[in-house]
Amino acid sequence: MAETDQEQLDVVKGEQRLADLLNESQRRSLTIMLRRIELAAWLLEDQLTQETTPQLVLTRFTHLPGPDQQTALLQVARHIRQEVAQLASAYNVEITEEDLLRTIRAEFTLLWSDLEDSRPHKLRRYGALNPQVEEVLGPSIQRLIELVLAVSEVASGKQESIHLWQEARKSNPEGSG
Repeated sequence: MAETDQEQLDVVKGEQRLADLLNESQRRSLTIMLRRIELAAWLLEDQLTQETTPQLVLTRFTHLPGPDQQTALLQVARHIRQEVAQLASAYNVEITEEDLLRTIRAEFTLLWSDLEDSRPHKLRRYGALNPQVEEVLGPSIQRLIELVLAVSEVASGKQESIHLWQEARKSNPEGSG
């Protein structure tokens, strides 16, 4: 056996021993943490490679990284992903599939719940409420709730909702309809 083959065999044996060091619960905990790190590194790479920052109404991104920082951050993110891959291999971390549509539905279900707690009558728990808030804020919160639920319906594959939003796009191509 060539020396490199022996070295590879030793690495495989070493990795197997590493995997045996953890019980199932410990491996699951490690897996969750590694997935979070992998996703965070991927999101970092995605943010850094965007041409411009998003033009949001309620959030302004400041202190953008300069070119040198951006290059360095991209390098670190790539190294993080490499390290995660090595740990996943060494500890036999199970690869799972993420159902993107389920993730979207879950996120927007949580947002729906938060919006329900933002209805004017619920805001009374934070103090006296101006009587006009119900008639002014209430309909806006209701429209947001309907839109958030529309995302869940489309993500669930409800053809009626998909068709409705496709038609809305045709009638208003700028996306505000």
